[in-house]
Amino acid sequence: MKNCIFTSKKKSIMKQQYPILEEIFESELVEEILKQPIYKLEKGASFVHHSKVHEAIPLVIKGKIAVYNTDQKGRETLLYQINVGESCIIGIDSIIHQASVISSQSTHALSLSEIVKISSDLSKKWTDQYKSWRDFIFNLYGKRLQELVHQHGIVTEQRDQISHRNREIQNSITYARRIQNAVLPSEEFMKSILPNYFVIYKPRDIVSGDFYWADVYDNKLLIAAVDATGHGVPGAFMSMLGISFLYEVTSKENQLNAGLILKELRDKIKKSLKQTNIDSEQKDGFDMALCIIDLQKKELEYAGAYNPLYLIRNGELIEIKADKMPVGVHIVEKEYFTTHKTTLKTEDVIYIFSDGFADQIGGEFNSKFKTKPFKSLLGKIHNLPLNEQKEILENTFETWKGDNEQVDDVLIFSLKIP
Repeated sequence: MKNCIFTSKKKSIMKQQYPILEEIFESELVEEILKQPIYKLEKGASFVHHSKVHEAIPLVIKGKIAVYNTDQKGRETLLYQINVGESCIIGIDSIIHQASVISSQSTHALSLSEIVKISSDLSKKWTDQYKSWRDFIFNLYGKRLQELVHQHGIVTEQRDQISHRNREIQNSITYARRIQNAVLPSEEFMKSILPNYFVIYKPRDIVSGDFYWADVYDNKLLIAAVDATGHGVPGAFMSMLGISFLYEVTSKENQLNAGLILKELRDKIKKSLKQTNIDSEQKDGFDMALCIIDLQKKELEYAGAYNPLYLIRNGELIEIKADKMPVGVHIVEKEYFTTHKTTLKTEDVIYIFSDGFADQIGGEFNSKFKTKPFKSLLGKIHNLPLNEQKEILENTFETWKGDNEQVDDVLIFSLKIP
């Protein structure tokens, strides 16, 4: 800030240069004001206070000053502006009450500005001597109070509008959950096709990007655990698209093949989302595990996009690995998904899942649960009835999560071969 004192200019010229002073104060007081140092502030310059309690009142005689409050993260919020013929009400209050200035308060010149610094002692003297100075101080208080009331009204109105809009959005999403739940396989249907199974389905938000799907075709069970790109509303839209495509693809297949179903799904996703190449803006898709099970012949077909299948037999966990590509556009894309075939045995337990359980943050060191402990847990509980397994997995997840937020949708689908 540059100190430019205009002591050589004639009083008449000075008064003409700052006409606002004549409008506010009596002539004698204007002369007193113009005896004080006049400081110039370039646009963007800050007016720095060197002590917590103001020693002088900055009277703006040219330009415009903004007063901000800065929070702990360095974000500034505009409190008010000081126009020509006004002063900083926080500074005035500090002088009158000898109170500390808000430490986070800062001022910036919005244009080329000039100020006169009126000392605390001089301000007190003028308050007793000049009615116009007393009026100036109290009028500033009144104006700032009106501004605060007006701002409060605006904020309250905006808050009410936002609250109303949030309720509308919340109601819409809650209704969307009803629709999503309606297209998932019903419990009655699942019990009619599977003698012994469980599903853990925990959306992170109201609606989910994870979903499970089941159907019967040509006396074979079709079961899928799918993790769509994203979660919440975007994930839910993808899940609805995936369910629709699964029904469409499987109904057209004359001879079911797990790998071909995933390929057909990928083709439909790429066409639907206009994924012409890897540089496409839309890179949404699915990670999933798909099983085709013939319970009579004890045969299993599996194909996976990133998500594997765990089969536990006689205490041994067998992992059938997925292809390392999604059902969607990918930089390294094989023409077909691998179809794995295996013979099943009575009491075999199958698990397909999304990555939400293993990726959950928690525990003593606030880290991911991870895949290896997840496998170990399944190995310990696989001999228990499936309803007990479900309870243990849910309790383990909640205990691990603790006070942390759920980081992703969680899905685990398990069945025991009769």
